Amino acid sequence: MTEFKPPMSDRETEELIEIANCSDEDIWQREATLQAKKELIKRNISQEQQNEVIEKWNKEAEEYLKKEAERLERNKTESYGKCQMVVLFLFGPILFIKPYLFNSHTLFTLRGENYYLKFKQRIIIFGLSFIAWFFYVNLSFQQSEKKRLEEIDKIDISDWKKKHGYE
Repeated sequence: MTEFKPPMSDRETEELIEIANCSDEDIWQREATLQAKKELIKRNISQEQQNEVIEKWNKEAEEYLKKEAERLERNKTESYGKCQMVVLFLFGPILFIKPYLFNSHTLFTLRGENYYLKFKQRIIIFGLSFIAWFFYVNLSFQQSEKKRLEEIDKIDISDWKKKHGYE
């Protein structure tokens, strides 16, 4: 006889009911289910009482699935607030690379949690944000290059030209 840890006699009744009534042999070995059934008999737990517990679990599972379906349905139309959109726009490239920086969802989690509207909004906002950041960086680079060339033009190199024989 195999000894399980913790032993069947030390386990809670609901856990024994779960083991004894498990239909999938991959989860519990056949010997474990037999020992759980013997322990339930020792504790005078009838099959009717076991069925009541299993029915309670089934009702809880149905209730959970119903609430989850309602939550997923509500998520379809949930939208970002204006402040959230501004933050997404301003920090778009950063949030795209590190989405958890501001406790934000990734595109994949938005899709998985059924946030269809937020998913579409995020794609649009990120697209606009990348374009804006590209133009900002490009403009900044052009202005710094222009300033650098202006500074170079202001430098008097006549002494250098004379010294090296260019004049």
